[in-house]
Amino acid sequence: MKLLTLSLAVLIFISITGCTKDRNELSRLQDSNNNKTSQVNNVRSSNTPPAVINEDFTVTTSDKKEISGSLYFSESKKDESEPLVILVHQFNQSRAEWQQSFIDSLLNSGFKVLAYDIRGHGKSGKQNGKLEDILSDPEQAPLDIKAVADWAKVRKGIDSSRIAVIGTSIGGNIALYAGLNCGVKVPIAVSNGKSTFEAFTGYNEMMMGRPYFPKIKNVLLICGSKDGDHEAGQKWIFDNFCENPKEMKVYDSGKHGKFLIEEKPEVNELILNWLKKYL
Repeated sequence: MKLLTLSLAVLIFISITGCTKDRNELSRLQDSNNNKTSQVNNVRSSNTPPAVINEDFTVTTSDKKEISGSLYFSESKKDESEPLVILVHQFNQSRAEWQQSFIDSLLNSGFKVLAYDIRGHGKSGKQNGKLEDILSDPEQAPLDIKAVADWAKVRKGIDSSRIAVIGTSIGGNIALYAGLNCGVKVPIAVSNGKSTFEAFTGYNEMMMGRPYFPKIKNVLLICGSKDGDHEAGQKWIFDNFCENPKEMKVYDSGKHGKFLIEEKPEVNELILNWLKKYL
């Protein structure tokens, strides 16, 4: 009887000891797995792209109009001096016209990006007169880009000597105006028209007979060959009012402005390469 009791006690002790070891081993494995998970998470975190900050702002023009815009930059480069690309939408659109993928491409190429609403559009103040008046009035939309450019030039983290303006349709003529009057280094115009160019810049047929007048440089003009008279208008601007370096690219398309860019995504690559070369 004593022998049986002793044997049972030994078996119980072994069982308890084994369970304890199993629990300790399980706990050790769980801790090890947790550490590995933590290490994996840390690696993922270090490889995560830097956050993009979208900072809304408002500027006041010389004629007291409130212009609304957004400044985009990588969080890690907020105060680092970088070139700036200003995006200007076309008539009856807003700054939301610009696709985030294009903005991201600009950011990844080392630029800060600013997009704003022309007066009478988006969140900006109302225009003077009818909306279509801004297409021919040099005292409206040109004042918007001047106020935006002046604001950007004193902003920390922006290289004021390296600013580009990209615009579609009326935005393209705003870009060319900025190249002449706002200290903008690189103007890029997509589907801009001749008449609005003349209205904004004052450049016309009579200018061509003068011995000297400032010309637009570092300029890239883009349009569709079947988009009304825009190819002829751009060719007239290109030949008479632009100087090297300059380039005009015509696509086989009837699309206009932002819709040309959507149809021909290679336009974005053309623009990026131009910016990298001349900005």
